[in-house]
Amino acid sequence: MGEFVGIDPRRAEQLMREMAGGQAVLGRARPGLEAAIAEAGPSWTGPAGTTAMHQSWAFLDETQRDLKWRVDTLRQMVPGTGLLSGSLPFFSETEAARQGTADGRRIADALKELEIDHTVETWRAVTEAAAAATSHLTDPAYAAALLNALGPDRFRALFMHWMKNRGPAMDKGLPPGVLQQSGLGPLAQAYANAERAGRLDTKWLDTFVETTQPGVLTALITLSRPSSRLLNQVATRVLGRPLAADLPTSPNWNLNALIDAYTHDPAALQSLLATNKNAAGWLLHPQRIRLSGVDGLQTKLAAALNQALAQGPHRDQAMFNIIRTMGAENSPWISTGWGIWRDSPISETLAANMGPYLDQLARAQSQRDSPELTAIYPTSPWNTLTPDDASRFVGVLMQDADAAKLLMKASQDYTLSLDIGRFRPFGDEATQDQYTSRAALAGGVANLMLSGTTYAEWADDEYADWVAGVALLPVSWLSNKYWPIQNPTTATGRDIGLDAAKDGLKGLITDYLDKRTPATAKDVGDSIVYKQVQWITESLNEHGQKPLTASQRNEVRMAFRGRLYEALVTALKQRGG
Repeated sequence: MGEFVGIDPRRAEQLMREMAGGQAVLGRARPGLEAAIAEAGPSWTGPAGTTAMHQSWAFLDETQRDLKWRVDTLRQMVPGTGLLSGSLPFFSETEAARQGTADGRRIADALKELEIDHTVETWRAVTEAAAAATSHLTDPAYAAALLNALGPDRFRALFMHWMKNRGPAMDKGLPPGVLQQSGLGPLAQAYANAERAGRLDTKWLDTFVETTQPGVLTALITLSRPSSRLLNQVATRVLGRPLAADLPTSPNWNLNALIDAYTHDPAALQSLLATNKNAAGWLLHPQRIRLSGVDGLQTKLAAALNQALAQGPHRDQAMFNIIRTMGAENSPWISTGWGIWRDSPISETLAANMGPYLDQLARAQSQRDSPELTAIYPTSPWNTLTPDDASRFVGVLMQDADAAKLLMKASQDYTLSLDIGRFRPFGDEATQDQYTSRAALAGGVANLMLSGTTYAEWADDEYADWVAGVALLPVSWLSNKYWPIQNPTTATGRDIGLDAAKDGLKGLITDYLDKRTPATAKDVGDSIVYKQVQWITESLNEHGQKPLTASQRNEVRMAFRGRLYEALVTALKQRGG
């Protein structure tokens, strides 16, 4: 056992940066000083100056290396921040590397015997040699030296040797409990520890991952504590394969291993979804999830997604990539035979995380319907997402009734947050601009919800109730915000009237869907707009407010029509035939 040390990694890294700065200064000054000393010759009183400079530079270099080795080792040994302390396995990096090389050769020798005579005894010799390294694996210099003594090919061969007679383990992976019986955990930990400390070269990183079977890679992350970088590298390799590669004849334990790892490292999943535009499609493809064959996988994936989308610097980009992927034209998440989104915790998780993004999606809808309102255009990257992509994504989620309810609640909360009632629609120019912008956004989010209903697989009564609720979103805030009523009895009467209005709209829609009326979708849309204006007019009269003039009633009617009519009619047509 090496010495006991205590180090604050942040302060140590600051000292290393300062020493590196001193090296840089010395490195720039040294050529000129050496030349001057040489020119002065024997007459100069300090001929040993050149040697001193070399020694100073070497001291700074060696000290940084030693300090970095100590910090890397402590970080592997002790979790947390601030002052870290512990007994290092070795006295120096050189000693650690020497021992790692010797232990790696012992494992390599045992592997040679195994290749000649594959018996229980020869395999036990391999695992015993690997187990002997366990107590030293927290030292990344030791771990890297052990791996280099083995080499990538022998390292890979050890895992393949154990997995080759266990069905499609190379392609589909193995259950975590089975992997724990392999005895290869110490080697997986050596790889993860050396990689985390940045001590593996290209042949161990890019080349090894690109040429190693997916089942071996997921065994590595199951048996170790991988860094976010390694986890995402393995995920890209495993998920980036064609869907046909994941044969439906056995459980996809590779996918299970990735989800388990992301459950412990949600920031890595957020980073993957944000930085790789294909990752959402790979991970969430309905075929991959439906045919995984692993019980409870959807629930685990939903929980991992919820953590990944909860907070973090890349959350917005991750959600953007999910929406763009799942809402793309010819999306496999819509109208397919997979059917996993109708009662899916994944749908509900995504819907529950939509609230912060409704504003940008509403802005995109408003930009299409009100291009003159440039002040409320969506910002980057949302300005590259088409309204149809957003509508299809909402439609994907609406295939699940509980997810649809979450979206409706989020859209209501968003509309109320606009607080449109602060701005009279027929006031001064600045006030009216504020009203118009907020009304456009309210209409935008309503349009988004209406467009999504096209894909919702609900009973007609349930569908009609939902559409009526969306159609009344603008009326709700006008009634409650623009004409607030202090008297509780009167306010209750207003709310009852609003419920009656909703029932009336629902009746119109139900009659149309049940073919109890010759009315077309446009007729129903016109009737709904008329009833919206009628409700506002009656509400004003009942509560003693100044009535609207004929031109103002027309303006309100056209505002409702412009915000909702097209999406409403389209939704009714597609639903009712």
